[in-house]
Amino acid sequence: MIDQTLLNRLKAAIEGIGLNRVQFGFPEMVNKEVKKAETLFKDFSKAKPSSQDAYKAALSLLRGGKLDDWETDLVAAAVSIPIQEQRGRTVLESEYCDELLRNYEIDAYKGDLWRLTWYSLFNSYLTYDLVRTATESGMAGFTKLRRLLNRTWPYIDKQSGQLAVPDWVRILREESQLLSDSPVEKYARDYLAGNMDHIKALAENLGIPANSWFWQELVLGAVKRVTQGNDEQFRSQILMLIELVKSAPVYRDKAIAEILNRYYKCSSRAVHPELRDFVIRASVWKNPKLKAAGIATAWTQVPEAVWRMVMGWVNERNLEDFFHILAARRHADHGRLKFWSRYMKQISWTRLVFGSETIWQKKHNAGIRALLESEEGTYAVLRGAPDKELDAFLMQIGEYIFVEFSKTGNGAYAYRASDLVFNLYADSFAGSTSDLKCGYYRHGRGVAKIIHTPGWEERTAIELGKMGIHPDRSSTREEPPRSRLSSEQAATLGKIGNLTQGAAQIAAEPLSEYGFAKPTTAVASLTAEVVEYTIPQATISLRSPTKESRSTPTLSIDQVHKAVSKYQGAQVTEKGSGLTRCIWVTNPKGWAPLENELKKLGFRWAASREEWYWRED
Repeated sequence: MIDQTLLNRLKAAIEGIGLNRVQFGFPEMVNKEVKKAETLFKDFSKAKPSSQDAYKAALSLLRGGKLDDWETDLVAAAVSIPIQEQRGRTVLESEYCDELLRNYEIDAYKGDLWRLTWYSLFNSYLTYDLVRTATESGMAGFTKLRRLLNRTWPYIDKQSGQLAVPDWVRILREESQLLSDSPVEKYARDYLAGNMDHIKALAENLGIPANSWFWQELVLGAVKRVTQGNDEQFRSQILMLIELVKSAPVYRDKAIAEILNRYYKCSSRAVHPELRDFVIRASVWKNPKLKAAGIATAWTQVPEAVWRMVMGWVNERNLEDFFHILAARRHADHGRLKFWSRYMKQISWTRLVFGSETIWQKKHNAGIRALLESEEGTYAVLRGAPDKELDAFLMQIGEYIFVEFSKTGNGAYAYRASDLVFNLYADSFAGSTSDLKCGYYRHGRGVAKIIHTPGWEERTAIELGKMGIHPDRSSTREEPPRSRLSSEQAATLGKIGNLTQGAAQIAAEPLSEYGFAKPTTAVASLTAEVVEYTIPQATISLRSPTKESRSTPTLSIDQVHKAVSKYQGAQVTEKGSGLTRCIWVTNPKGWAPLENELKKLGFRWAASREEWYWRED
């Protein structure tokens, strides 16, 4: 029999020490507390120093200041951040980079490098902005940081032990190739196949932001993998690659060069309509005809043979568009398209000359609008011509220039390219005997005059043969049908488009105002979300930037001269003063590095003058 008195005393004792509030036999309560502890541990393991304090330490270093141990740990989080007071220079681009990284490496070998300091360096690596890095020192600094992390990771791994470790340590133990010189090669195949789950988990757990170089490298890696396949595999994924390239502006040019070079190696180089139309966009590489004018300088990134391949695609499309879209409106003899297609492989250059009605039709005819937009910067116009409906087509075969017209009743003319009475690259023509039809007269400079009367094809073929021009051995006039993404490819692209959504965003810029509170202690104060480091007040003295110091410094003419002087043929002109000051730069030889430097300095392209300009704001 249970003694009730003892039971009452036991109950009172339990209430006294609070055990009645504990739910014995409920493991989920224990699990809940364990999860809270794990969350707290993960937050501490990913803690980052104050971005303001890290920025102060980086600025002090770039000003030549001597960092103490505490500041050295701080600056690890800011080595890739552009320092405004240093014209956007980063620590990795500076003369202090090597010594700083060497000190981190020595500390790692000794076991003295704090794991969170190494993690800050790792974050700096993941968030390094390759978009703004065009200098050799910037790329070199990025490579040095990556190799430092690769060499020191085994020591950090060993230091972390085998018990409770942060997620990023656990992931890097399995994904250490992220620190190698081929950081994304492992993921390229899965990326193309649409297997994104583990890549997304990797990005979330490591805090890879959506603007990280990682995603750009991943796209370029996928492009390289596709170009390594056979012709059939490569061709089947070209549309996929085009969509990937659109999502990777940093490595767009490298990717396009890879694709075009691989296409040139295919057994068949027949036109690929989608690839052609994408690459010649004004916002991409522009029309290859503009290369000689120094405007479409991106074409210098591929061999001339590859450039000529795409030029052939454009020439063929121009010929077809001229007769299908323009001449068709005037009921022109379509036998002309069939005839000139026999010489397609020998046509090295084309130019379209539009009449006033065609220009007007741009607003009403989708086909004409697309044609004019694709030829932006290359076509000419007929000004003052009595026939407003007339258009012209110029083409070069061998050493001869041929001029065809869009309406019946107009002959075609051949001229020697070395003996033209008109400027082949003029913005406009009269379309009369003063220029394009100068071969009309018997004693003009025309080599041949083609009259489109019955039997003209046979007569013209004989005439061209006398000029050393013979039909191609084989010609394919019809453009291949347009391709479409497969349902699997479309689904994969959908996954890729959502891959970076929700990716961790890591600040890469300092705050515009610094509101530092007066530190009361040199001891680090930790919270569940972030580690806030405080520094003794006497360590660094930094004035808050004034409005003037935060504004973009004006561009001096000496800066421009210094940048341009390295490129032969380029010239600088300064006009106006004060708020009306404008600096103009010509680049007649199409130096691509100069174009990049001018863009970094804030220059813009003026198509009407074919010059670069910078205007005082």
